[in-house]
Amino acid sequence: MNILFTICGRAGSKGFKNKNLKTLYHKPLVGYALSLIKIFSKRNPEININVALNTDSTELQNLVSELMPSVINIERKAELANGTVGKIMVIRDTFIQMESITGCIYDKVIDLDITSPLRTIKDLESLYNKGIESDLDVIFSVVASRRNPYFNMVQVKNDEVSLVNQSTFTSRQQAPLIYDMNASMYLFNPTFLMHTDYLFDGHCGIIEMKDYLILDIDSEEDFLWLEHLVPFIMDNDKGIEEVYQGI
Repeated sequence: MNILFTICGRAGSKGFKNKNLKTLYHKPLVGYALSLIKIFSKRNPEININVALNTDSTELQNLVSELMPSVINIERKAELANGTVGKIMVIRDTFIQMESITGCIYDKVIDLDITSPLRTIKDLESLYNKGIESDLDVIFSVVASRRNPYFNMVQVKNDEVSLVNQSTFTSRQQAPLIYDMNASMYLFNPTFLMHTDYLFDGHCGIIEMKDYLILDIDSEEDFLWLEHLVPFIMDNDKGIEEVYQGI
């Protein structure tokens, strides 16, 4: 089994400047992804693993090289370095270049997001196992949603307020289960990855993760809240502590 791990991070960010270079609770933010890969590799020595960093940031390249020298740097192409480009396009370009560089035919591609750092080895192994046990095109991580469009999410049209999805449910428990994509982990079938720019064009699956309140860092406020939460989370979740200690 040949697995490609991708880590993608642009140099610029309109929402939170240089967020991919931040230090979260005394450790580099990108280190959380690299530590998880190291743990997964040690627990699964039979799997051939390559790791690629796709970025246009020299600072991020240098940081990752210090933390894990075996990571292969893929220079972010200019046409893929703006905020409107879908991440799946960046992952595909990384995959194509890595097959050319390594000569390896990858069975699966797993992307770990830098700014959704709170993951455990159990989460990653759930993603991987579902990937090899199914014919799904893509599998991604989710958390249970706190709001439900069939019950307590509304929209305004022409000054009229209505449910996002019309229903007559009188309690949230009656409504369909709804999940939030937490942007933490994605597993792709390479054939699907090569032929689409849109995640939901394929047969999708999910793995549910624990909700740590804030996972995806899009603003300085998100980051500051996470800084406060990480010590408490580690005290109560040995899986998160294991990843932290591995950085």
